[in-house]
Amino acid sequence: MKKWRLAFFALLAVNLLALIGFFFYVTTPANSYSVFGAGQRDQIEGNSLTVRTTKEDFEGIANTYIQREMADQPIPLTLSIDEEVNLSTQLTVFSQTLPILLKFDPFVQEDGNLLLKQQSVEIGMLAIPPESALKLLRDSVKLPEFMEVRPAQEEILLRLTDIPLEEGIFVRAESFNLKENDIRLEVIIQP
Repeated sequence: MKKWRLAFFALLAVNLLALIGFFFYVTTPANSYSVFGAGQRDQIEGNSLTVRTTKEDFEGIANTYIQREMADQPIPLTLSIDEEVNLSTQLTVFSQTLPILLKFDPFVQEDGNLLLKQQSVEIGMLAIPPESALKLLRDSVKLPEFMEVRPAQEEILLRLTDIPLEEGIFVRAESFNLKENDIRLEVIIQP
């Protein structure tokens, strides 16, 4: 009887150690793992000024940079702003053009970039899951490098700080209030 009791406790100890080892294995990040966040990027040093703009002006500026970066792409992509941020494009399937409208809620990140959380997707009359729509967008067209599509999180990150401007000039978002039509951008000029 003592052998069985000893064997039971030995097996229990091995199982507990395996469970604890598995827990640490799952919760410890890999060496190549990196979390996107404000702390990762260096603060941009230099002289700065705050520019207050409207939805219409921001829309025009954003579309200028998007069109410049996507000039060689067959699929058009347009950003528009009303109560939310909208990305519209079209996709040709079986010689039929389907209009695609992706709606997002904007959130300013601590590092000055703009996070667009997906709200809804409209593809003609089809209902499609948001994650699938973002995968389709990411895989169908080569987006500008400052647009990072994250289908699993149902979001797009607009890295304003990575938009190719003149040497030594950077842009960061300070606030993005669509209800009051008040968008504030910080323009940083390095000496």
